[in-house]
Amino acid sequence: MGSRAADVTGTEGVPSVSRFRWWLVGVVLLVVVAAAVAAVLIVVGRKVEGRPQAASLPGLPAQTLLASSMRKQPVPGWKVTVKQLGLPPGTAVKPLRNVGERGYFLGITAKGWWLVGVDLGRGQRLFAPVPIGTAENALSIDCFVNGPAMVLCIREDRDPNRPARTSVVDAEKGTLVFDGESDLRTSPAADHPTLWQVGDYVVAEVTGKGIYGVGPHTELTWFVAGAGTLSASEFEKWSRDVAPQALAVQHGTRAGDVVFSVADGKVVKPAMPKDRQLWSAIAYPNGFGYEYRSETDRVDRVAFFDNSGKELSQPESPGSLRIGPFDVPMVETESKDVIFTLDGRKLLELPKSERMPYARLIGTKLFITTDKSQRIWQQYDLRTGARGKTCDNEDLGFGYIGSDGAVAVIADGTSARAIDLVTCDPLWSLPQETQETAIEVWKVNTTLIQRTNDELFSLVSPK
Repeated sequence: MGSRAADVTGTEGVPSVSRFRWWLVGVVLLVVVAAAVAAVLIVVGRKVEGRPQAASLPGLPAQTLLASSMRKQPVPGWKVTVKQLGLPPGTAVKPLRNVGERGYFLGITAKGWWLVGVDLGRGQRLFAPVPIGTAENALSIDCFVNGPAMVLCIREDRDPNRPARTSVVDAEKGTLVFDGESDLRTSPAADHPTLWQVGDYVVAEVTGKGIYGVGPHTELTWFVAGAGTLSASEFEKWSRDVAPQALAVQHGTRAGDVVFSVADGKVVKPAMPKDRQLWSAIAYPNGFGYEYRSETDRVDRVAFFDNSGKELSQPESPGSLRIGPFDVPMVETESKDVIFTLDGRKLLELPKSERMPYARLIGTKLFITTDKSQRIWQQYDLRTGARGKTCDNEDLGFGYIGSDGAVAVIADGTSARAIDLVTCDPLWSLPQETQETAIEVWKVNTTLIQRTNDELFSLVSPK
């Protein structure tokens, strides 16, 4: 689930709270510095969700919901200024990704960039800003976490024939361990490995060859042969509240898709009889699903497995995996769509959708789109299967920021607003950006964070 860097030149800002996923993920960022300094526009990717909260229904994945209630309009909690972070005046600070409560942010000016770490629970700096390059001749910049202790940043040159510049930072110590040229890219380019964030690791696609791991000096490491393209299941179109996945799926050849660990490239082979032909696979939190056919009945069926490849369940009815829901499996049968847990419990039966439905899991409720524009969301209680209120014209997809389980915070121009998930009624709206005041809102791990000019602060429930 990866992020895409974008053009760093520009003069106008756009809402940075809108979130989109593929199959490109990112947020367009505007930095206004001193009057004599040009504006810099940059995109950074989605935050990797961290410390999970326990699932409230057996079989559902753990979720990183907002730790503070959003029922009432939130107020500032901890605060930290650009000066306190050790950054130059006028620096805009944007979230990159996180590993648990360790948040990694990009400090941006017209001249260059810095990587800085912030303790998301206390709002305190983890390490002094690490310079990661200048804006001269730069087309884009993006950063990825690569294991719990490393952050890889890549700056692409305006000249596509020139190599990219990569920096690797030890995020535990806050030290630069590598800075040099690289063939890596953040967007597809002929004969160049393309980087994607999957879980807490970065992987590199090489079309027609396979998927590689990336080492501490941006060298290619482990290798998984295949088509060299990751399955769409790894690149959701919007932010999810589930913990980072340990597995990814590569489009396969005649032998079917390939499931592998993003930590070390180990291929995870499902424990199935030899007479079954594997086809498409989708990775879910805590496991994966495979479509298959047996030599006896030649009917499409589905089986689910844990992260080690041990079989967990097989639905009795023939069917195929629906692409769209990624938090919980949806199986398309001849007459209906069925939501399962990986261990085989049937949670919900729905009329068969004519189009690919999008779905979002929030707590024990599943929200599923019912219209072509993906703006009407029908909610279901997975504990009972009961239908709830339909949230009409609410952006729980691209514009979703986060939720405490009962209230959703969604994009509202440059700011954010909240809706009650039971009634779909509006609850509050944060102030909008003005010509004098820059405002951006994000969820990072379990914390809602706002930037107002040179200050970052958490947003928490009023006392």
